[in-house]
Amino acid sequence: MKQTIQEIYCDESGFSGNNLIDRDSPIFAYASVAVNHEEATEYVNNIIKKYKLQGGELKGRNLLKSSKGKKVIPEILSTFKDRIKVGVYHKKFNLACKFYEYIFEPPLSEKSSLFYQIKFHRFISNILYLDFVCLSEDAEKIFSDFQKLMSLEDTEPNSLFSSSKTPDISPTLDDIKTFCIHHRNTINQELNSLRGTDIGKWILELSTSALFSILCDWGKEFNQLKVFCDVSKPLKENNGLLDTMMGRKDKIYTDFFQGVEEPITFNLSQEVQFVESHKFPGIQIADVAAAACACASREGNNEKTESWIEHIPGIVIGKSVIPDPDWSYIDPNTFDATRNSMLLMYLVERSINKQPLLDGIEEFLSAVTHHLSLNPSNRIATIAENCRSDAPYFNF
Repeated sequence: MKQTIQEIYCDESGFSGNNLIDRDSPIFAYASVAVNHEEATEYVNNIIKKYKLQGGELKGRNLLKSSKGKKVIPEILSTFKDRIKVGVYHKKFNLACKFYEYIFEPPLSEKSSLFYQIKFHRFISNILYLDFVCLSEDAEKIFSDFQKLMSLEDTEPNSLFSSSKTPDISPTLDDIKTFCIHHRNTINQELNSLRGTDIGKWILELSTSALFSILCDWGKEFNQLKVFCDVSKPLKENNGLLDTMMGRKDKIYTDFFQGVEEPITFNLSQEVQFVESHKFPGIQIADVAAAACACASREGNNEKTESWIEHIPGIVIGKSVIPDPDWSYIDPNTFDATRNSMLLMYLVERSINKQPLLDGIEEFLSAVTHHLSLNPSNRIATIAENCRSDAPYFNF
């Protein structure tokens, strides 16, 4: 770790606040660059002069629109490739992840770490997202209702899910819906506790968690960070967690979500500064990186032959939140997906029967794990009956 105070400049591309069902801008990217103000000023001035750019300021969205601008992007990314970190977030998939966080986690909160360890959250999120991208009307309605509910302005939160069975709904989506119906009171209690708070106001927006993840990553390289962000209303109103990192010298790591130890602390030399981009060229460099990553990550993107695409993988951090490219979390041929499918059926069965949801959950998972280890060729359909919560020792 470098024993120095490092300036970090940050900006975003694709911000849409709490609206994550954004057809025109499906990707949110949050970028940062480690550079001091003097170097950034000299570099940006030289780039503007070299390419005769108008406006006196680098704007990523403008550079993407012109052939001249597309020559600037690879030069910037190449120059700062080892000093740029970008978080990329697929909005619809993040909405699916938020669904698990605010709908599933409250009823499972007493033993939430158990469910995260077996990647149950990834199973639910990917199932929801798959239904959504397959243009399932049921999934789209659930997502739309969920986003409306998370505005925390709905005076009748119980209207989120209808108790009637929807014709033609996929079995797994129907299980998810049934689980939610039976735990509406617990879910609503959690959401009601957030109404009127700063967290509740920006509950779905992504910049706060993106900035925090990026600074944790920088904290692995530098002893102290001096952070400058483009003006952001959500960040300014919701920066309490960032303030707790000022002068923080301890290092705390967790493997809670990824199975790999990652830091969840960093050391700020001062409060995060919110500045205007035209006065701080470091912000402009971050803006270009964010715009390039958002463009490269869009579905149906036609820019794959552009020379700057090759730089993207090296600057995107591992804590980005994007869909599983091979659907391994929901592939019924995999051990984890089969176990999580059985777990969902088990939870739904207990919910319908009004049984304590988490009683004996460890024994159930142990039995399922043992059974699947002995019968790796079995599929969900052939063992679903064993998930009945009233079966003697789950029939395994």
